[in-house]
Amino acid sequence: MTHALHGGSLIPTGSGVIDAEHGAILDLLSAMTAGGPFGLAELTALRHAVAGHFATETAEMAVLATDRRERHEQAHRSYFASIDALIATAERGGPLNDDDANRLMLWFIVHSNTADTELVEAARRANDEPPMISMDDWLDSLDEADRDALRS
Repeated sequence: MTHALHGGSLIPTGSGVIDAEHGAILDLLSAMTAGGPFGLAELTALRHAVAGHFATETAEMAVLATDRRERHEQAHRSYFASIDALIATAERGGPLNDDDANRLMLWFIVHSNTADTELVEAARRANDEPPMISMDDWLDSLDEADRDALRS
């Protein structure tokens, strides 16, 4: 599922769960960047969706090297802080503008297309089993000279 957006796109990571969550978050962000008003309700819904998504990713992060996992988690905390700052502004009745929504969208697309794609690939590699061949199959694959060499 690739979501096109203002000349950019969300690249599928290869994880059905993560890609579905990305799609739901992108839908929320797309509504916020469509030019119409957005406020506390939209930001709260976004924060809720992002929290669930980040929880999904946290479960996958065990495969990352410690420093990479910490950078990914710090990126998540930073995004939450951005959303929370806008929620606080909305709660005070302060103005929200298109730039606010666009910054949330840009961060999400860049993060999804880089860090999240890397995360899914690392998880896939960690779960790959090394190729295995039985001893009988291996011996059968040898030519006569190799089999004779093993016997000596």
